[in-house]
Amino acid sequence: MKNKHSLSPSHSPAPLDLSAAVEAFVAQGGVIDVIPDTETTDAPPTPVDDPATTEAETLAKLEQLRALVAKGAGVSSLQYSLRMNRRDIRQLAQQHGIKINFSRPVRVKRPANMPPDRDIDDIVAGHAMHYSSLGYSVPEIAQFLGLSVRQVLDLGKAYRFEFRAPPPGDKA
Repeated sequence: MKNKHSLSPSHSPAPLDLSAAVEAFVAQGGVIDVIPDTETTDAPPTPVDDPATTEAETLAKLEQLRALVAKGAGVSSLQYSLRMNRRDIRQLAQQHGIKINFSRPVRVKRPANMPPDRDIDDIVAGHAMHYSSLGYSVPEIAQFLGLSVRQVLDLGKAYRFEFRAPPPGDKA
């Protein structure tokens, strides 16, 4: 069973003397702005930015945006690098005619498409077995022989030999 305890303090705090606290604050060098009763403020005052500084920062971010987009950076990496949100990045890119690639898959280049009915002779199979015995992985063998990974695996099935598996901690 759960026992609920009251979170109220056991003693009541001494009432604060507001006028004494204000006098102590002013004595330490603090400044209090007095707002007339006729005026009201809903939002805190915003700091005034120097237009030259803001323009310089914008130009620096624009140059960095162009460089990153040229390298193929996506929106998430732009957010991290520019320290801006997606909406501001898109707006800046649209204003200056920069096209952002929103999704570009990362792929390893494959060898040129080869016809699937290509006969692979015994010499190629012998080379694949030799590279396998030397400890090369299937993608490396495919690259050496100019084949696709699927063709090398099919070659192993056809000639009934297994390729060496990479070590358990190694991700290739």
